[in-house]
Amino acid sequence: MNRTAFVTAGILMSLAAAGCRHAAAPAANVVTIHVADWGGASADEKSNQQNQQLIAEFQRLHPRIRLQMEHMPDAYTQKVMMTILAGTQPDVIALDASYAAIFIDNNTLQDLTPFIEGDPEMRLSSFYPNVVNVARRGKALYAMPANFTPMMMYYNKASFRRAGVPFPKEGWTWADFHDAARRLTIRRNGKVVQYGFNATDWMPGWVMWIWQNGGSVLSPDGKKATGYLNSKASVEAMRFYTDLVVKERLAPTTSEAQAMGTSNFQAGNVAMDVSGHWMIPTYSQNELYPLSNVGVVGLPRNKAHVTVMYESGPAMMRGCKHPKEAWEYIKFISGKYAQRMYADQGIAIAADRQIAEEYRGKSPLEPAFLDNVRYARGPTGASVEQYALVEDIGREAIDEILLKKRTVEAALTEAARRIDVQLGEE
Repeated sequence: MNRTAFVTAGILMSLAAAGCRHAAAPAANVVTIHVADWGGASADEKSNQQNQQLIAEFQRLHPRIRLQMEHMPDAYTQKVMMTILAGTQPDVIALDASYAAIFIDNNTLQDLTPFIEGDPEMRLSSFYPNVVNVARRGKALYAMPANFTPMMMYYNKASFRRAGVPFPKEGWTWADFHDAARRLTIRRNGKVVQYGFNATDWMPGWVMWIWQNGGSVLSPDGKKATGYLNSKASVEAMRFYTDLVVKERLAPTTSEAQAMGTSNFQAGNVAMDVSGHWMIPTYSQNELYPLSNVGVVGLPRNKAHVTVMYESGPAMMRGCKHPKEAWEYIKFISGKYAQRMYADQGIAIAADRQIAEEYRGKSPLEPAFLDNVRYARGPTGASVEQYALVEDIGREAIDEILLKKRTVEAALTEAARRIDVQLGEE
């Protein structure tokens, strides 16, 4: 039995023994709900203060429910899985879309549909439908959405002005993007002092280019990569993407980007960069690189106008001791008070459409994000349990291309073969 099957079997045995245990409430009829997330001391001071305010407000509204927060900033998924094996799982977890399938497919979460249908205060129609559907399997819904972000293209306005390049507009194409990257790449004495674009080997940062060209990483059922990752459409997309680095030198190599540091966009070393809403607070706090100098636009389109979204929200564990009280917490976190609090942090977009629209004017970047929500798909990790392995293999394939060890076709074909072995492992 392979490692994944072993873990899965252990989880299912643990859940079968635990079920949803209705433990007796402690003295004074106070119920404790254990909530796990990946936060902690590493979060910024403002976020920590707001999170404490959220807890205080929930407990003010629910004096008979006490929250016990369990922060797991490192190896979050593995640690939660270990609590399941030990029979000490929390009642509620923060479920990130990127690994949702690990929990959903191993039957570790409760379907929230009965709670939603039995609660007149809850209306799923208040949320963006594509965001809600990230944690859906058929009619079952395994997490309520809290916040999310589509991946977008940030650009340095000053760099565009100096080069005389018009700012990119919604609906721009790969040809428009390529022309801008070429004109924004500045060379002096044979050395590049500013790149037009910041490429990455990180698969969540480039998978959208495959989608835009009509390709895919896996088959629709998520069980096969050969014929998909190495299809003509996928190869064309990755050749276009990697040629920016390998042949045209319009984007830095991986080692060059690392040498520049994580703030290469803010430092003016690159003119365009793909990232999420989480960058807005960073840009807002940078005195040397004011937010007024930052623009954002949807990704350039080719055959399709599409991007990926990364989302998180609360989910109830099957081993939940107090499901009624846990639902009250889940409802609160996806409710308007908490949604506004998360929107205030600026890290992501509120999943509630009304709240998101309330913040349209918060920054000059917000309208572009909101207008691109309709083009966003959930990550494949929400539906394929072993997708983290797929992403690792994909990153290695891109590295081989960027280091000129393999052609695009050869690298993606070998990656697809390796992925198929992992997905079909027994």
